[in-house]
Amino acid sequence: MATHALEDALNIIELLRKKYYMGVSELSKELKLNKNKVFRIIATLELKGIVELDKEIGKYKLGMNLIKLEHAYIKSLDFLGLAKPVIKNLRKKIDETVYIATAHKKDVIYIYEEPARKSVIVNSRLALRYRADKTAAGKVLKRAKKEVGFIIEKLSNEEILEIATIVRDEFYHPVAAVSVVAPSHRVDLDKEETIKDSLISSAEEITELLAPAFSLD
Repeated sequence: MATHALEDALNIIELLRKKYYMGVSELSKELKLNKNKVFRIIATLELKGIVELDKEIGKYKLGMNLIKLEHAYIKSLDFLGLAKPVIKNLRKKIDETVYIATAHKKDVIYIYEEPARKSVIVNSRLALRYRADKTAAGKVLKRAKKEVGFIIEKLSNEEILEIATIVRDEFYHPVAAVSVVAPSHRVDLDKEETIKDSLISSAEEITELLAPAFSLD
């Protein structure tokens, strides 16, 4: 019985990943489960912070604790340890907030942050999930599956500017995005070009660090 309950709970989480918001009745119909059973599972997941109720629409969505678990897992990956010093140097050079982000299905999750040391900063994206097509980091990750090189994506509005490029592994497969997020008013054309050049240089440096070292000895 416990195995079936766990499987049902994982199916609920997977559905919420795909649909973003679902009610108990919708989950019950989709999974072909009794409503009372779905409600009991949801109540347990909610207690643990894995899902949460959006009171405005009366439907459930994934909770912050699940995203934190994803963040903890991704944080343990080798590339992040190698990338951190490079990201810190990039932040010092441009003095704006720098992120590392990774893709998950149709979303992007910001897994590491080096914040700007300025009085006016944008809201942190650390450990948050966004639709990939709504961020420069997400767009560059999608493009990198089909295109080669250290490509650049930019998204901006009156308040926020994000510029991103791709990090590739030793086989040049895309593994993450590096992005700079700043208030739009603080980035003129000259600074934008500096950010783009610095992003690409940093991404190339991380890729070189990921490449295995060969010795002829």
